[in-house]
Amino acid sequence: MMNHYPYKIWILDEKDLDESQRVELAAHLEICPQCAQLSRSLNIALQSIREATVQAAPAGFTRRFVTSLETRRRDQERKQARTLAIVFASTALIIVLVALYAFLPELSLISLAAGVISAVVGLLTYIQQAFSFIMSAYRTLNPSTLIISGLIFAGWVLLASLTLGLSVWKLAFRKSEVNQ
Repeated sequence: MMNHYPYKIWILDEKDLDESQRVELAAHLEICPQCAQLSRSLNIALQSIREATVQAAPAGFTRRFVTSLETRRRDQERKQARTLAIVFASTALIIVLVALYAFLPELSLISLAAGVISAVVGLLTYIQQAFSFIMSAYRTLNPSTLIISGLIFAGWVLLASLTLGLSVWKLAFRKSEVNQ
């Protein structure tokens, strides 16, 4: 049985052969029909590629491809972020459950689930009451009072946003001073 290993590699990558390897490959191709067929097939394929005409891409192909590439990349990043968020949330939940079981063994999962459901129902009830209050105030108050109330609320939201932004900026600035 003949060993074809170095010869097949040499056939597929003739550029990196030195003169002694070229002579050895030529001698092997004269006695080995399998490697000679591989060499002929490769030469025919390469010649076909060299002789092939270059086809122009359809109009707008590059733009459509780049646009779809960016869309696919964004979709992939969203999918990875979603998967990562699920993994982190699941891990956090498992850690909380293990910690509860370890530190509060008398607490059962049923009572914990009932507490969570009760809290969610309470939150939804609070949201529904707040919505009802806002709708009744909208129906009963005159427009100027609503506008003034809305401006005051918007001012508080703006002030809170600016305070948060300033705090984040100050922390980032302080962190960059520490790194220098």
